[in-house]
Amino acid sequence: MARPRAASGADASKEPHAVSLKVLRLSRPSLSYQSPLPAANTKISPKASLSHPSTESDPQFILTPNLTLPPAFGSVYVGETFACTLSANNEIASEETGRAVTSVRIVAEMQTPSSVATLELDPAGDAAQTDGLQTGESLQKIVRYDLKEEGNHILAVSVSYSETRLGQDSQAASNRVRTFRKLYQFVAQPCLSVRTKASELPPLEVDNKSLGPYGKTRLLRFALEAQLENVGDGAVVVKQTRLNPKAPFKSQSLNWDTTENESTPPTLSPRDVLQVAFLVEQEEGRQEGLESLQKDLKQDGRATLGQLSIEWRGAMGDKGFLTTGNLMSRKRT
Repeated sequence: MARPRAASGADASKEPHAVSLKVLRLSRPSLSYQSPLPAANTKISPKASLSHPSTESDPQFILTPNLTLPPAFGSVYVGETFACTLSANNEIASEETGRAVTSVRIVAEMQTPSSVATLELDPAGDAAQTDGLQTGESLQKIVRYDLKEEGNHILAVSVSYSETRLGQDSQAASNRVRTFRKLYQFVAQPCLSVRTKASELPPLEVDNKSLGPYGKTRLLRFALEAQLENVGDGAVVVKQTRLNPKAPFKSQSLNWDTTENESTPPTLSPRDVLQVAFLVEQEEGRQEGLESLQKDLKQDGRATLGQLSIEWRGAMGDKGFLTTGNLMSRKRT
């Protein structure tokens, strides 16, 4: 008769945890929609189809004063701040008095396509939270993370706590530390697609006294154009576009934000394209970065002009920020 195989830890039934974890994304609400009925000689009131009938609002307008919470997780865009609440809840039944939960700790990290970052946790609300949870109580923390790259992101949350068995007179009879880890995956996708083109302009010749009375210095000039396309699901307002030039260059914006009386920022609906342009010029007499520029032109035939920074706002005021990599001029032939 064969000897029976000993039961392994994997075969044994696992005892459920006394603490559960809930992760809720924090996002802004949106205005709810309504479908007004056309005016007709019927017994049905036009207000019957309105989600928020009111004498102060236009019944024929599709947007209402009501705010609607997001029905799902929604889209996550690069350049925005991802925020969520981590809630560790005491799941011990109220009639069970033989167990207690103490020393609750929450640790979170964000795994991106290129790195792993430990996240700082802020307490939710103004009230001070202790590490001991009574029955039905929860320990809540808020996580915020600036999304800077596309692709899969994994929010890894670890929860540890001490589970105390109570004996007579509510004295601790035994204590053990338990821990578990959960992973939450989402995809960060671009909100704005940026395409750039740099064209070299005729150089500007200025007098150079160190080369004699007829000495001239040729200062490089470029025209940098960029197309910003809204590839997201909702409209965005482009608040600012700025070129951070690399020495020895300086930049001048040729866009709507150059006038003293600042005009209304452009709004981009999905698939709309905005064209922006900058004049990039080599600063006269500036030695910083000049040697590196000459080396790049000699080896590669291209110049590094700088980085483009874009700021936008979503439909409900969500902030977005994007900085491109170093933009290069066309290779000289």
